[in-house]
Amino acid sequence: MNRCDKELVDKILAEDSHINVRGLDIAIKSIPDDDREGVLDKREFFIRNAIFAFQKMAPAKFSVEGMRLATKTQCLDACTDEIINSSFEISSNGRNVTCFRYERADSAGKKSPVLIYIHGGSFMASAAHFYEQPCRFTAEQTGCVVLNIEYGLAPENRYPAAINDCLNLISYVYDNADELGIDKEKIGLFGDSAGANLALASVIDNKSNAKISYLGLFYPCVDLYSGDSLYEWNISDYSINDEEKDLILSRLQLGRCDGKGNDQLMAGILLNYTGERYEEVKKAPDVSPIYADLSVMPFTGIFSAEYDGLRIQMEYYAKLLKEAGVPCKITRYRGVTHAFLDYFGIVPQGEAAILEMCGQIKEVWGLNV
Repeated sequence: MNRCDKELVDKILAEDSHINVRGLDIAIKSIPDDDREGVLDKREFFIRNAIFAFQKMAPAKFSVEGMRLATKTQCLDACTDEIINSSFEISSNGRNVTCFRYERADSAGKKSPVLIYIHGGSFMASAAHFYEQPCRFTAEQTGCVVLNIEYGLAPENRYPAAINDCLNLISYVYDNADELGIDKEKIGLFGDSAGANLALASVIDNKSNAKISYLGLFYPCVDLYSGDSLYEWNISDYSINDEEKDLILSRLQLGRCDGKGNDQLMAGILLNYTGERYEEVKKAPDVSPIYADLSVMPFTGIFSAEYDGLRIQMEYYAKLLKEAGVPCKITRYRGVTHAFLDYFGIVPQGEAAILEMCGQIKEVWGLNV
């Protein structure tokens, strides 16, 4: 696939339009080269339509193996500076957990802020190295050390194993900051989808001396229960062109709580992540962060996709953060669907969202890069 034109990324970043949804101010980023309503960005359409066509020809029931085989990314390198890649291991839950490290070559040997990235994949699929390119780009743009954790996947490592892996890395970073060349007073987390859920859980469950002072959440799942009618899920909240209706509806399955979503998929995700404990933990703050004490949350950037079934719950969560006095900015990228970061460098919204996050990080931490 071809690298997206940087001019398209710049055009997205330059837009400054806002809408108010149920009292929440949301920044809107339009498709940079298409002013039609209710359609996908043509690059997103090309990717998703090919996958959708295959799924229609060979429909399959949910399985962990199938999920893992289907979870792939096509991220491209967007860096222009030299980035150093390395890795190390930490001990967690009786296992060795690999952490990939990325930093600018001209930052090596300096004490730098650190950002820990937690990948998505429904808690049971994908891999850290799939997201090497957005992590490298984040290191380039912020001057931070970026760590990318290969946490234990469910069902082999069920809740709260993945959270504990992330917590152990946070503690390790704080306790070994000098050796790692890290400023332990500037620690941030970012993640996408299930990884964003784990990032939130890591703040909620953090009992170490480390203070998390930034959260970047890409299309996060914040409510795995969705049974208390805290917010209304309505298809009318989505503008959908008839020509692309079937494809777009296929991308609205996650988090859909109007009785018309893919219940088998959601049940499979929840059961494999929590096992027999689901009824016990479905409303636990570190499973469904929408029930958490929001006063412990740091500055939070939320980056949502227009066509994501989780969009309604994450916008409700952003409103709760605002009402709790937590600094928060939510941005909705039009024309893309859940997991648009999987095509970083191809779909311009992926690069634009990472750049927006980097701008927030530099502002929060006073970085001059």
